[in-house]
Amino acid sequence: MTKQELQQLFKSEILPENDNPYHFQEPQKASFSIEANNTMCGDKYTLYFDINEGQITSVYFYGIGCALSKASISIMCKNIEDLSAKNIMALSNKFIDGMKQNHSIEHSDKKIQMLHQLKHFDGRVDCIKLGWEAVKNHFENTEL
Repeated sequence: MTKQELQQLFKSEILPENDNPYHFQEPQKASFSIEANNTMCGDKYTLYFDINEGQITSVYFYGIGCALSKASISIMCKNIEDLSAKNIMALSNKFIDGMKQNHSIEHSDKKIQMLHQLKHFDGRVDCIKLGWEAVKNHFENTEL
């Protein structure tokens, strides 16, 4: 994609997702939470999970950060609800691997595909991966 196409994709997809993110609020209660912080740029989110019988039933998030990190976490939350920890790990690993410069992935969710295209957008890979890496790191080290 050209730089102009990437900018258009950012405007048409990321900014609307940033303006109306999925489950962007602090819930009254949660089964557990995960911190997602990027000390280099100041993005800082808390992800709140509800669990029932080993399945994630809902994911909320709240915090501050750039439009790209907020939109990416919003898209991630939509895609990991109703998954088991094992499936969340598989999706997170696949997503993070796809963010490497020479890798690409196929995914049925068009928004995840769009995030992978934006890995070439002005060195913003860390913003896109922030929530995904926090979730991956948590589930690598925790049993549900």
